[in-house]
Amino acid sequence: MTDSASSSRKPNLFLRICIILILVACVVAGLGYKKYLQIGVLTAQGSVPPAPINVTVASAESSEWHKRIKTVGTLVASQGVDLSTEVAGIVKSIHFNSGQEIKMGDLLLELNNQTELATLGQAQAKFNADNSQYQRLLKLKDQSFVTRNDIDSQTALVNISKAQISVAQVALSKKKITAPFKGKLGIRLIDIGEYITPGTPLVTLQSVDKLLLDFTLPESNFNDLAVGQGIRFKVRSFVDKSFMAEVKAWSPILDKNTRSISIQAEVDNQDRLLAPGMFTEMEVNSAQKMTVVTLPETAIFYNIYGEAVYVLEAQPQIANETPVEGSVADINESIATAPDYRLSARQVRVAYRKNGRVGIMSGIKAGDLAVTSGQLKLYPSLRVAIVEDAPEFKALKASTE
Repeated sequence: MTDSASSSRKPNLFLRICIILILVACVVAGLGYKKYLQIGVLTAQGSVPPAPINVTVASAESSEWHKRIKTVGTLVASQGVDLSTEVAGIVKSIHFNSGQEIKMGDLLLELNNQTELATLGQAQAKFNADNSQYQRLLKLKDQSFVTRNDIDSQTALVNISKAQISVAQVALSKKKITAPFKGKLGIRLIDIGEYITPGTPLVTLQSVDKLLLDFTLPESNFNDLAVGQGIRFKVRSFVDKSFMAEVKAWSPILDKNTRSISIQAEVDNQDRLLAPGMFTEMEVNSAQKMTVVTLPETAIFYNIYGEAVYVLEAQPQIANETPVEGSVADINESIATAPDYRLSARQVRVAYRKNGRVGIMSGIKAGDLAVTSGQLKLYPSLRVAIVEDAPEFKALKASTE
């Protein structure tokens, strides 16, 4: 009986093992089939292109531009001199005050001139004596009491006396200092009673109605100048005010050390806001026009190579001869009919920035469609959709309002 019980349990154990193996196989098969379905779904999802990124665009426009050159300069007086004397002497009188406005020929200073007055008196007395003798000889000539030689000798003495008077007058005039031109005096450097020697500075005189602006430019800008060209400049005394100057001349020879051009412009200073010696910062507009393309400043972004612009670019096989123009709806319709438009990042050379727009010298051409917002999520060859306002651009505007 024991043998029959053990023989009946063996088939039951084998059956149980088979059932377990079948169940395990079913579970594995179920899991495998589920994984297969998941892989299929992922494969199907991977074959669907990503949704295009919304961007705004603008068409590049051609424009003419005068190149601007920034430089610095110095204001100098149109006429300026440090007054001094030719002769030594003691200061007798001073006829000006520091900072005074004077006219040409105004008497400024007198030195002690007693010696020169005495010399002039002596010369005049000698001339009078010689001239009287000459007149007597002329009367005696008619009576044949004098020779022609006597008259000639006396004539020479009269001429010498007359020359001595001129010498004495010149010496006397050097004891007076007058203004050589109209202008404004500086600070007086001498006092009454002071003994001064030739060349001693007395006071500076500057003509400030018109000033000269001296500056230099590199050799590469030699052809950017023209006589009569306007220059806008600023000085540190008036941060918010601009002044104008007009180019008058420049040196025909370049500096051999710096290869720079020396230029001189004229500044009207009737209101006396400017003074000689002031440092200036200026912008020189080139006399030559350059062709550039303009875009909104928001089209510019930066990468490791510098400034760049994202441009909508068609594939070669479907590229149109003419650029896409018109409204956003027209552009979107064009892109819908030409699905191979992709983004291209182009390095650009920016010439200027003004009033929210940039002028570009190279990198793009007129008619190119450039992305003006939404660049944060962009990369080359990405599909895009053009909208009136990209989401992040609208959010930026909302935050600034």
